[in-house]
Amino acid sequence: MRNRSITAVLVAAAAVVSGCAVAPGPVPAKPAPQLPADSISYDELPVITSRPPLFPNDCSQFEKDPQLLGQLSGSKPFFSPYTKTCEMKRADGATISVGAMVPNERVKEVWPGFWKVYSYSVYHFRRFLLMDRYYAISQLSQHGCEIAVNTGSEQVVTLTISTSGPNLSLPGDSVEQDRQMAAQFCPDAEKAMTAYLTTVDPGGGSLAAR
Repeated sequence: MRNRSITAVLVAAAAVVSGCAVAPGPVPAKPAPQLPADSISYDELPVITSRPPLFPNDCSQFEKDPQLLGQLSGSKPFFSPYTKTCEMKRADGATISVGAMVPNERVKEVWPGFWKVYSYSVYHFRRFLLMDRYYAISQLSQHGCEIAVNTGSEQVVTLTISTSGPNLSLPGDSVEQDRQMAAQFCPDAEKAMTAYLTTVDPGGGSLAAR
């Protein structure tokens, strides 16, 4: 039987924080300010959407910058029109996918859907601060881990590391299995997202001024 498991990492104060309260946050600045550690306790964040998008919706970033491709341990980037991600194969057989979600007629604001877990098919969900400057979440994808980051624009950047092959386990079969999958894939995905943002968004963050 498939069980929905959410293992959000929150500080102890989360139990008493009102869902209507807005997390404390510094004034947007350049370079981006450090975010308060207890931000992950709050459903409402002092987000901005004024920054330009980081992901160009193609693979040009990686084609123009071999160093970035090397930092992600990927090769031969190709754009998937179906998932709208730039996908790269790694030497270990895994696939790394970088993409973004933007508002549309149906979804006016993308980020709250990630941060507030609007989906009922989320497994091993965790809120955290990436590099102390970005609001971020991690969750299991079909055969791996996805990191989604608020970059201060309407665009939410995502990075997924996954594998493929016969007889692979899917998230949701058991809590312990989900923990094992998260331990296998999520640290690597977080490291790759850090490398990506360090290169394409130096000094950036969720509250980075333009």
